This record gives sequence, C-alpha cells and structure tokens, in this order.
Amino acid sequence: MTNQNMQTEWPLIRGADLAVWTGGVWDGGATDVRGVTQNGRHMIPGGLYVALKGDHHDGHAYVLQAQNGGAAAALVRHDWPRAEGVSLPLLRVAETRSALGLAAAGRRRALHAFVLGITGSVGKTTTKELAAAVFSGAGPIHATSGNLNNDIGLPLTLLAMPGEARVGVIEAGTNHPGEIPYLCRILKPDAAILTAVGPVHLEHFGSEAAIADEKAALIRSVPERGFAVIDADGAHASFLRAQAACRIISVRMGDGGEADYAGTWADADGGVVRVCERASGESQVLRSGLAGRHNAVNLLLAVAAGRATGLAWEAIERGLAHLSMPAMRWQRTEVDGLVSINDAYNANPPAMRCALETFARIGAAARRVVVLGDMRELGAASEHFHRELGGCVAAGPWDLLVAVGKDARWIAEAAVASGFPAGAVRHFSDTAAAVLGIRDLLKPGDTLLFKASRGMELERVEAAALAGRSGCGTHRD
Repeated sequence: MTNQNMQTEWPLIRGADLAVWTGGVWDGGATDVRGVTQNGRHMIPGGLYVALKGDHHDGHAYVLQAQNGGAAAALVRHDWPRAEGVSLPLLRVAETRSALGLAAAGRRRALHAFVLGITGSVGKTTTKELAAAVFSGAGPIHATSGNLNNDIGLPLTLLAMPGEARVGVIEAGTNHPGEIPYLCRILKPDAAILTAVGPVHLEHFGSEAAIADEKAALIRSVPERGFAVIDADGAHASFLRAQAACRIISVRMGDGGEADYAGTWADADGGVVRVCERASGESQVLRSGLAGRHNAVNLLLAVAAGRATGLAWEAIERGLAHLSMPAMRWQRTEVDGLVSINDAYNANPPAMRCALETFARIGAAARRVVVLGDMRELGAASEHFHRELGGCVAAGPWDLLVAVGKDARWIAEAAVASGFPAGAVRHFSDTAAAVLGIRDLLKPGDTLLFKASRGMELERVEAAALAGRSGCGTHRD
C-alpha cells in the first residue's frame, strides 16, 4: 500500500503530458518529473513544485527554495516574472490551483486502476483506512494519505499514484458547496462509499439537506456499471438511493432485513464483527480492532466494497490484519495509571455522540473524565448543537466534564441544566487555560476522553495532563 507520507518511489510524469493536461506552456523545455508537491520546504527531489497562491502567502515566493531543494520544474502563473536565481524549467499556466486539478484529471485518465471514492460527514478517513486495508489483501493499492481530501490534497493523491497500483482508495472532503462535484470531475470514481451524513460545516451549507446533496454528488458521478455502498440506517439513505444510476449496496449493523451486508458483534470491545452476506448466505468474523458501533458500520462499508469487486474473505481478513490508523483517532495512551483516549483530530455533533457512546462502553479503573472542546463551522446552529451535546453528556456515566472553548460553555451549561452535578463540571475559556488547569483536576486511575474540532488543538491539553508521568505505551483500540 502506498500513500504520500510513506512513498519513496514516485511515478514518472511526462512534461509533454503535463502541458497537454494543463494547457500550459513550458519555459525552459518540457521536463519529466517524479512527484508533485506544493511544499517548497519539503521538496521531492526530481519533482514538480506547484506555486499556489493562498489567502496569506504566495507559493511563487518559494520557487527558488524548491529549486534548491531538488525540484526538477515548477508550475507557475503565466505572468510570473522569473525570480533572480531561478533557472529550472517553468510550466506556465493561467492559474496554478485549477491547473493542479487539470493535471490530476489527466493523470487519472492515464491510470488503469479501479478507483473507489469515499465521502461523508463523519468517518471518511476511518473508512478510507479500512477500505485501504481490505483491498491491500489482494494486491498493490494507493490510498489518500491522512485526510488530504480537498482540491489540493485529492489531486496530489492522484498524481502520486503508481501505475502498478490495482486499486485507488481516495477520500473526498468538502466545507463549501460545489467542492465534491469538482473533485468528482477529477476523480472519475468507478465506485463509491458514502459514510454517515450529518450537520457538519453548517456555517457554509445552511442545512443538513444541502450537505446530503453535496455528498450525493459522489454517487451521481459513479457510472451505471459501478456501485455505491451506503448505510441502510443512515438518515439520508432513501435520498442517496434516488441519486444513483449505479447499483446500491446497503449495510446495516444489527438485524439485516433487506440490507446486503449485516453485522453483529462477536467482540464489541475488540472491534470484532460477524459479517453476513445476504446474496451468498455466507458469514465471516472480521477484526478491525476499532471500538464503537459507528466503526462497525464503517467496517461493513469497506468490506461490502471489497466483496463487490470479488475479493475473497481470506484476502479481506489478511488486509485487515495490517490496519493502521492515523494519530488522534481513538489513540489510547496509558501513563502512570492514567489512561488517555485522544479522539481529537476533529469533531462535529454526530462524531461527538459516537465518541461518547463508545467511551461509555469501555472499562475504566476509576473515574471517567470527558474533555470536550468547541465544534466549529456550525454557524447559527452552534449554540443549539453544543447545548444538545450537553444534554447527552448529562445522561452518561462520567465523573467529570471538562469543557474547553468559548462555545463549549454551552455544553457545560446544558449538562448542569439537564441534571449533571455542577461540582463535576469545569469550563476553560480556551485551550491555553485548559493546559494550565487540567492537571489539578485529575486523580490516579482516571480514564480521559479528548474530543474537539481540529482548530482547538486539544492534544495540547492531553500533553499537559500526561506531562511528567512515565509512559506505558501508546496504541489504538
């Protein structure tokens, strides 16, 4: 399996092809490259540097740095004056960000691999990792690194895909309307997985229905000969079915009913699920090691995609044995009897509920402590969803609630209003304050859950909680 973080060999991309794909003109001679990046500080030797213009910086200022780092060529705006000292070939285009997408679309057309696209509001990256593991049991694959799923990350993922890869497992994300349709025009998926759809990025979408419609663009882009896998119990399952020209495959945790794949727990704490396939009547016990019902559904989605392409159960089991999750996704650390579960890579209302439900199930030596931070990009609905979460917290088996952030005060207020003991609630106005105060709240034997939006950087609070203690190892449940 390859992704950009672990990649050591990069596919050769012809300079002539890049010019055709992007509509660009070479200044200094068409140059073949191996690897494409927008990061001039960590250049891929022999690669193409893409000078992107952002809100706060212009990548054209780093072309010389990229050259010194080993870049073979640079993709630049057509009117950029060659800076002093810059001697490498330049591919001049109308606009570099859109040209990056055009280059990726051209690369996609040149590939002969089966491409599986994955999107949703919750669980995209986990499901992507599960699907990558599932397909890796049958041959070479290429998968999105981390969550590089936007209009920069997805093109870079395709441009890094080796020609020998049989399967591409590619994640597509969005926080503004129109992004998924754009990414689908680049990706041209052969099949799709839709994870849970919920109230995420409401600040930009306005309604959950608008979010569902945006995510459904992935299903609409799958050709009739392909397939899309959905959760039969998802809130928007009927709507998603109606969007498809392709075959719909459904999964369900619990009584299968009409679902194509049904799962039951064989070992809930160990993430072991018995998967039943309705068409064949076969069943298989599979282990992901991921706790929580939501992760069992994510496993079913990945397994269903694998089976739809003809993967044997043995290949799926072999692939799952090598599953490795990114950091801060249910990452468990035990230090001097203090257990920390860091699920703070990101957060939104449904993901928060899933984390709390899972945390309630796991064993704890003494107190359970939930450290919850702001959920961002909820717009005018932010107070509603934070207070709703506070009500959920009040119903749980926690001994202490630590709320971190301006909006998280609504979690604390609603929890107390719903009956949670006021003496077991602490609110910090921001992450810095929580870093200073968290250690004074903890006792030996505590088990902590950390969950918040990425911008809250709640890992800093976890680090403060564990500081000065002797570690006993880190792993992911």
